[in-house]
Amino acid sequence: CPSRLLVGAPWDGNGQGDIYKCDAGLQNSSCAKANLGAGAPWLRSSAGHLGMTLVDSKDGGFVACAPLWSQECGTSVFSSGRCVQLNEKLQPMRTIAPTAQRCSTYMDIILVLDGSNSIYPWEEVQTFLGNILGRFFIGPGQTQVGVLQYGERLVQEWALGQHPTAQRLLEAARNLTRQEGRETRTAMAIRQA
Repeated sequence: CPSRLLVGAPWDGNGQGDIYKCDAGLQNSSCAKANLGAGAPWLRSSAGHLGMTLVDSKDGGFVACAPLWSQECGTSVFSSGRCVQLNEKLQPMRTIAPTAQRCSTYMDIILVLDGSNSIYPWEEVQTFLGNILGRFFIGPGQTQVGVLQYGERLVQEWALGQHPTAQRLLEAARNLTRQEGRETRTAMAIRQA
């Protein structure tokens, strides 16, 4: 019985990757592509780089992994990896996915704005706020933004998640009015944030 050699080809098939099974120790040995991309539909949509990791499985067969498989979350891409369990004939049996296949929350952001009389013109603050907020993917389970404005007093303009879409958040930023006041209580605002 000839020995088998398994070779990972992570860039094969337009970057999706595959595994080759080769007969080892024989003259005129040949290799055959296992065509795992066809049995792993999660590799079709993005470069998965299957075959960078190949280990014996406890259940018999092998586990081939695509550690560079990634998913898009808004404008960011997260590499979470995926694996597929193969039988002895290198046919996919099941996909072994990471614990959660959804975009996790990026972050919670609290912006602290100086709304005192020392800030002028206020339109530049609104433009700055719109530019910053336009760079995040805003949504439930994604980035959430809250705004505190201070001068002589502290005002919570909106809480985390109050504006669940980017469109509503940008509209709220355009409609934000300055609190004004002759005092600038920055330390109070930072402690509250």
